[in-house]
Formats: sequence, C-alpha cells, structure tokens
Amino acid sequence: MGSLIECLSLLGYSERLVRTSAFRLVKDDWLQVRKVGRKSYYAFTESANNHYTKAARRIYAKSMQHSDEHWLIVIPSFVTEDKLIRFKRQLTWLGFSTLSSGVYAHPSMERSSLEDTVKELKITDSVVIFSSQTIDSNSTEVLKKLVFKKWNIKKLQQQYESFIATYRPILALIKSGLGLSSQQSFLLRTLLIHEYRRILLKDHELSMNMLPGDWNGSIANQLVKDLYAKLGKKSCNYIESSLLSIDGYLPKASIEFERRFT
Repeated sequence: MGSLIECLSLLGYSERLVRTSAFRLVKDDWLQVRKVGRKSYYAFTESANNHYTKAARRIYAKSMQHSDEHWLIVIPSFVTEDKLIRFKRQLTWLGFSTLSSGVYAHPSMERSSLEDTVKELKITDSVVIFSSQTIDSNSTEVLKKLVFKKWNIKKLQQQYESFIATYRPILALIKSGLGLSSQQSFLLRTLLIHEYRRILLKDHELSMNMLPGDWNGSIANQLVKDLYAKLGKKSCNYIESSLLSIDGYLPKASIEFERRFT
C-alpha cells in the first residue's frame, strides 16, 4: 500500500482516496489483499487479471485497423439475465457494439479474448458466435452508414484529435533533447496509457474502408508507440528502484513488456 500511496500522490491523489479506492476494489473482486504485520500488499484477483490480459491485447497491439472485412457477430440467445448484464459489459470492454437489438458486432477481432470470456462465464451453450461479411459494395455502404449513426464515430474522432494535440508536442520536445527523470517518465507513461486506453476501448477498430478519409486513430496509435518507446526504459528504472512488493523491489520488466506494440 505504501508504494501505491507514494506513486499516486505524484499524480495528486491523497492517501485517504487511495486507501478508500483500494478497499472498494477489494470489495468488487478486482484486488486481493495480503497482510504482513502492519503492511498490506495488493494484487489482481484472477478475474481482474483476466480482464487486464484481454484489455492489454488491444491497448498494446501492433495495429488498430484491419484489412480483413469479416465481422464477428455475437447473439446471446439463451444467456440468463444475471449473466447477461456481465456479458454485455465485457463485450463493451472487448470493443463490441450493438448492431441491432440483441446483436453485437466487432470487425475483425481476434477471437481468443471473446472465447475466454464465454468460457469464464460458462455460457458456451447459450451464445451464437459467427463470422460474416457483406456480399457487395452497396451493402458495405449501408453498413457504413449504420455504423456511423449508431457508434458515434465523429465523437471518437474528436477525442483522438484532443489526445494528439496534447501528446504530440511532448514527443517533439523529447525528440529535441528534453531530458526527463525516471520519475517523470513513469508519470508521463502512466498518463499516456491511461488517456489512450479510455479512447481506444471505445474504438471499434473498423477496417480503413469503413472509416472517414481524415481518420486520425492511426495517427494517435503511432504517436503512442513512439512516445512509449521514449519513456519505456526510464519509467522501468523508477518502478524497479522505487516500488515494493511482498518480495521486495519489483523485478525487471518481462519479455512481454519488450513485445508491446510489436
């Protein structure tokens, strides 16, 4: 808990707020706590780690847009009401959106995260999943109009525009020789991924032929890759030298960290 309080205080969060938030996350089954003497150590629960893994696949993917024009369609035909609420929420986190009543769609999604979710909720016998594509250019145009109307692509475009306006000047300063400390690199990397994640997890990852000609999501994606590469080493130095787990200082980043965005 001490390390959490320390690093989050740098972002303006009070000790009381951190402790209250951690308590709520434990209650909601996102965190588990282990007490050693007077100290408390927190870690993801199994379900929270599953959510993180699926989100990370999207956040740190090599590319956002796909050339494949197949769509993944999900119809939760026989899912019980109690599980349906959870399933809909997780579909949203995976990037699915409503295409029509009771039908959820995602363009060209890798299926492993969806399959994991269906298995975790034990609804493999209650959901219809299939791949589909339009049969001609007219249908593609109608689908494009439907997507723009229901999925608010314009708002997403504006959010990316604001993100780019914030972080592009920072990347330019770093490239021109601005020196950042390991602590500053950690804070900037944290804010970068947090703000990018908030937009990206609402992005439907449409193929380029379904997007407007001035689409800026790809520009934002490349900006994140470039800035993340500049911040990676120093931010890891801060984590490894300042934050403690139950086993002492945190270990060096794993090989999976090096593979992000590649």
